[in-house]
Amino acid sequence: MRFDKLEIITNNPNISALHTEININHQPNVNSVLTTTRNKVHAGSEIISHPLAGSVKPHETPYRSIIIYNQNDTLDMESLNTIEQAIERYQLLCKSNSDILTFSPEDIETKFPARAANDFRLIDKQLILSCLASLGFKYALA
Repeated sequence: MRFDKLEIITNNPNISALHTEININHQPNVNSVLTTTRNKVHAGSEIISHPLAGSVKPHETPYRSIIIYNQNDTLDMESLNTIEQAIERYQLLCKSNSDILTFSPEDIETKFPARAANDFRLIDKQLILSCLASLGFKYALA
């Protein structure tokens, strides 16, 4: 796998601060992370880290990061099914709190205690770092 073709789509500022040659595509909210990922899959990218990874339920965390591989060959149907099912799952689980999908950084600051928001950022970052490590990627921690 060519690491220069990896991309992290995220709304987590802790991911954006990583010192790595991997392209980091910062988005304003979870919904944008999911739709950007879906659009990139339609353009030929493959999902590397599952959009629902981790033990934190989607309706409880305002952060999400997804690693994709920009191969730009053909439509990867498995990746398309994965992201479409993840979007459906998010919509179902967030039905009673759908605003969480579009929380801006300012919304997160006002809706979550600082400690909880920090924990959510840390969990999301650790999931991404674990995925990168399993791929054999050596990274510099910020």
